[in-house]
Order: sequence, then C-alpha cells, then structure tokens
Amino acid sequence: MRTGLKHDVAYSFFDPEIGVLKEMIALITPDHVGMFRESYDSILKMVFRLTDSDRSAIHTLLQFYDPGLRCFVFPDYLLGPLMEDYASILGMQIRDQIPFHVTRVEPDVLGISRALYLSPEMVKEGLKEKGKLPGFHLSFLEAKAKEHAAMGNWKTVCALIAVSIYGVILFPNQKNFVDHNAIRLFIQRNLIPTLIGDVYYSVHNRNEKRRGGLIRCCAQLLFRWFVGYLPSRGAFAHLDPSVKWSFRLMGLRADDIAWTHNGLHQLQPGASQETDGVCCRGSSSRAGDP
Repeated sequence: MRTGLKHDVAYSFFDPEIGVLKEMIALITPDHVGMFRESYDSILKMVFRLTDSDRSAIHTLLQFYDPGLRCFVFPDYLLGPLMEDYASILGMQIRDQIPFHVTRVEPDVLGISRALYLSPEMVKEGLKEKGKLPGFHLSFLEAKAKEHAAMGNWKTVCALIAVSIYGVILFPNQKNFVDHNAIRLFIQRNLIPTLIGDVYYSVHNRNEKRRGGLIRCCAQLLFRWFVGYLPSRGAFAHLDPSVKWSFRLMGLRADDIAWTHNGLHQLQPGASQETDGVCCRGSSSRAGDP
C-alpha cells in the first residue's frame, strides 16, 4: 500500500451563497420544519459554509487519492465514498431506478410547475439561461419563497428552498443559479448515485495527472462523509485544532477508523458546527438536525 505522497496538488471548491439560503430557510416556521423533512429528508444540514479547517481537511484528503485504485489510500487503510454513506448522511433511500444522466432537453414546464407548486406561467417567466443551460436565478427563487411564505403556501416555500439547495449546494455549477440538471434531479428524487458519481468523476479527473483545480461536487457532503469515519473520542478527537490535517491523518491506523459510518457523527474540533440546526422564523433557538 502506498505510504508516501508526491508533491501537494492545489484544489479549489465552489463557494456557494450561503447567506441567501439561510434567509430562505429562516422563512420556515417551527411547525413546518417537519413538513420539509418529510418531503426532502435532511438536505438542510448541508447548508453550511466550509471553514478554513474544513477546506484543509478536504484538501489533505484529496492528496491521498490513488487514480489506479480509485479510492483514498492511507498508510494502513483505504477509504472511498459509498452510496450507503451518502444516503445515511442525507437521511434518504436509494431508489431502485435508472440513475440520472445528462441530456439536452427542453425544460418540462408542467413537470417543474407541479414539483414547485408554481403556475406554468410563473415557471416560464422565471426560467433563464446561464452557462448555456436553462434554470432559475437564486434571486428569483428567493423572491418567490418570500412571496409564498407571506401567503402561507408552505408546500411551495419548502419546494423552492429545496430546489435551491439542490442547485447551489448539492449540484453546484453556476454561482447563484439552479440549472436544469439540478431541477431534473430534484424532480426525479434519486440524487444519491449522481452525488457519488460527481465525487469520483471530479476527483479522478483532477487527480489523474496531479493537475488539481476546481472539484465539481458537493464539498460539504464530501467533508461530512470524511469526518464520519474519523474517531470521535480518544487522543485524535482531543488534538488541538491548529494541528495540521496531514499530521492528524498520518497517525491513524485501521483500528482507529469508525468503519460503521454514522451520518450523525460529531464533527472534529475546529470543523464547521454553525448550521447543524435549522434557524426558523419565530423561533429563538435552533431546532434539531433536519
């Protein structure tokens, strides 16, 4: 097994507009959080901004990727994202259906209308093009969410927030834009295979020739997956946050790894902890994890 690393490769990740999404999430009143969870599972907990420590953790993880084995190779163990891991983190099932594939098709206005509880006319008005793909600007979805929250149309509010998370966090492509592919995945509701495919394709593509660059996948989910395997107690969990991730990881052995991945695993010291809850309108404290 490979025990040494070549020179570090620089990677970057999408920096989504978390502020707008948080404002949209804050529209949900406490008695409607359950409605959101029931319809869209636990995607709300992906709405957090990666800290410098989080980014360092992912960057260090990517240095261990082995293109030949197509997994992360550490001195004493191997790791690779599984669909079951992602399903556990997001609290959803993997559907028995053909996975999503990208095709050039015109937006299904009626299908989008039904999924978002908006009129076909409103959908047509909102659909714009960015990066050669049709979709919705985040500002449009935010405005409609606020409008329908004022009218008490909570199914519409929840749907607009959910599709925004799909396009901005889970399947990022253009800044502040929810493209047609993300909308189709939102309607299909079988996102786990595509999320896993995005990770492997993007990481492999950027690592095969050690060229680095932008990793086009949900970095928040990759981070949560990674820390879900790390020890939550003992010496590792009590390391000072200033200790470099490369040092932390090189000291781990197979017996230290939590081989039964826990989607609710506690984050490591210095990691993001600000958005594990839902900040709701009319609530003075945060609700539990969605």
